[in-house]
Amino acid sequence: MSKELQRVLSDAAERTGKGKNAIIIEALVKYLKAMERESLAEEARRQSELVSRNEQDADWYGMADTSGWR
Repeated sequence: MSKELQRVLSDAAERTGKGKNAIIIEALVKYLKAMERESLAEEARRQSELVSRNEQDADWYGMADTSGWR
């Protein structure tokens, strides 16, 4: 971690009364949730593009690629 980032983190900890670890964990959780949402959005776009390329087909519901779904 750069000295500047350490300074900013220390300042934030002082201002908020939170520990540095708490701030880091909170930021990490937000980042990981955003990554998950982004991944889901990418999959939705991919599925939408797949369907739109094959709009003429009557059975487009059966064209969904669910192989990577949990």
